[in-house]
Amino acid sequence: MRFSRRRPHRPDSARYRLGSGLERLEARQVLNASFANGAFAPWVPNDLPVQNPITHEPVAVSAAGLINPNNAQSSGISNAGKILTGTDRQGDQWTITVHGPGEVIVTDATPQDGALDDNIDTIQLVGTSLTKTYVTGNVTASARTPTDGTVLFNKLIDNSGVRSVILNGFTLTQTVPPPNGGLNNTNTGVFLTGGVQYLQFHDILANIDQATDDQPINIEIGDPSTPLKVEPTIRLDSIFNTVFNSNASTVPTSPQTTGTVNIVVNGQIHGLNFISSTQAPTVDPAQALRLALTQRAINPTESPIVGAGEEVNFPIVGTTGRTSVQATAIDKLAVGGSAVNVTASRSATPFQNGLSGLKHLKVATFGGNADAVGLDVNGPIGSLTFKKGLGSPVGANTGGVTHPTSNQDATTAGTPVNQYGYPANFLLGGEITATRIRRLKIEAANVQRLSPTNPNYAQVNGEPVYVAEPGNATTNALITSSGSIGKTSIHGNTQNTQIVSGFDYTSYAAGLVGARAKSKIGPLHQKGSLIDSVTAATYRPANNEYGSAGDVAGPGTIVGRLKGRLYSTGTTLPLGNVTTANAGTGFFARRKKGELPPPQPSAASPATNY
Repeated sequence: MRFSRRRPHRPDSARYRLGSGLERLEARQVLNASFANGAFAPWVPNDLPVQNPITHEPVAVSAAGLINPNNAQSSGISNAGKILTGTDRQGDQWTITVHGPGEVIVTDATPQDGALDDNIDTIQLVGTSLTKTYVTGNVTASARTPTDGTVLFNKLIDNSGVRSVILNGFTLTQTVPPPNGGLNNTNTGVFLTGGVQYLQFHDILANIDQATDDQPINIEIGDPSTPLKVEPTIRLDSIFNTVFNSNASTVPTSPQTTGTVNIVVNGQIHGLNFISSTQAPTVDPAQALRLALTQRAINPTESPIVGAGEEVNFPIVGTTGRTSVQATAIDKLAVGGSAVNVTASRSATPFQNGLSGLKHLKVATFGGNADAVGLDVNGPIGSLTFKKGLGSPVGANTGGVTHPTSNQDATTAGTPVNQYGYPANFLLGGEITATRIRRLKIEAANVQRLSPTNPNYAQVNGEPVYVAEPGNATTNALITSSGSIGKTSIHGNTQNTQIVSGFDYTSYAAGLVGARAKSKIGPLHQKGSLIDSVTAATYRPANNEYGSAGDVAGPGTIVGRLKGRLYSTGTTLPLGNVTTANAGTGFFARRKKGELPPPQPSAASPATNY
């Protein structure tokens, strides 16, 4: 007798076929292990966060296996060895492992208590190899109190060279006062004089109090007296670079022009990647107090965290420290988010002369808004991309209004002054120099809302009608190349901006005429308007204004198209002085091909001395 109900996916013929066995169970590795390491072996828990330096996969390591009474280095009472672990006051447990030659020595902020139970003072690597040593560090968040799962360290040292240092969850900041009553941060930083091929850790908290003459935090790779044998790759999360004066009675407004976080590589950088470089974030007062106590800040104003309600005392321009990247050349520079007051050059002070620039910059990408970014390159730039604009448009009123407090731009009405960017404070939003730029791409930093000019269509059912359009792609920006500028794509307006080719900035800085070499710009495609902005190829304006009688057009060419309009209010351009143009709007070159207004001025004459 058969049941009338059948399994839909298994016919009776299959069920009653001879030789059909039971379904196979999944394998159990523990049952297949040997006697010594199998079911009868003691179970050892994986209680240390150790990972393989090559595959980055977790490795089962227990602190119990590290204790060897016959070896002082692994007896559990030494602060040196292949694997070290400790716990800070909040319960965050860290582990540092040295794979290959060498070992690590760790001291914390309270070395006299004989336990690694506080913020880390020094991480010192000894006996390492530039080609064979891998160092990994991991942090396990506290189980007893909510934390961000990070551990603070004051200094990382290595003199022999190391292949890779990856410290996940380790944040660089001052954790102990400098010895002998020295200035703050004098003993804080990363010092890998032997070189490193790959360096990665979490954040940098630079807390610079001008009242106590705090020193910058430095990351130094290589020895100036010895050529660096490798090209390091450096990866960071965020750089919180805050400058303030605890004795000041007024809100600071002057920009910081010296490096307060210095990344110095005595050679060429293969790659530099970080998420953002800004001032300290704003948090609620309770979190600010907790983080201040975590960092052992005696004075609450010395905490790198700005409490809610204190933002007015920490304007972006006046309190954002400069992140200075110094190297002979950079292959790849990538910033995922915002970059504020960041420079890259060969010397501490960029744009000084022909010796201050990088030999080359192959690729540079900025994912967020880049404000007060300076790229000093005395060589070619391969690809340059700004996904959220060059220069902050916040507070920089469109339409040529030069005073940020005139409230002519309705989109900035109500915006606190402390959030205004560098252009709103009459400063450059970006400066870039090179001998040649192969590719340039700039997207809009913001979105502008436009309403119909006909009042009959300004509202629908009583609601205002807006059309979203790209805002400013560049604001108070200067891009110069002594040679040509290749494929250029700009999506948005250019306000108070100059993009010029055939212009030697080094000669200009020395007081000479900048436009002097044959050049070309294009193909260029811009979807947006030019607001007191100029794009020129080997062009010398007369009477300090582009398009005026007496202009001299050198051997320059612009090929492209503009989908927008020209607006001119007479605002001074970034290169304005007594020898170069300080006003004008449009595209200027001896030869223009495409829709590139304005029409070629009849007064412009070919140059004879280029």
